[in-house]
Amino acid sequence: MLDIWKAKRKEARILLAIPVTMEWTDKSNTPFREESVTENVSRSGVCIVFDRVLELGTIVTVTACQGKFKCRGEVKALWVDPNDGKKRAGIQFVDSPENWVVS
Repeated sequence: MLDIWKAKRKEARILLAIPVTMEWTDKSNTPFREESVTENVSRSGVCIVFDRVLELGTIVTVTACQGKFKCRGEVKALWVDPNDGKKRAGIQFVDSPENWVVS
């Protein structure tokens, strides 16, 4: 059976749960900050489990590795996992990631 998620992906994902902080502003310029955890990572992006409302195209700053990693990314996908009912965001880095867990 064809896995459509794998078929669309340009690079491999690694299942890895690490703590992250997401920061962004909404359309009304209200700042948000959320502590969360990754579900999987790749060289150019990350899937993050989150609670707040996000919109496609939102630019978020992702901080991880005790502050050693900080990079801006764009929210490219949003969904609710049917197994646990939690929201997920697929974020593609828009800056060159340095000190990321995948090189």
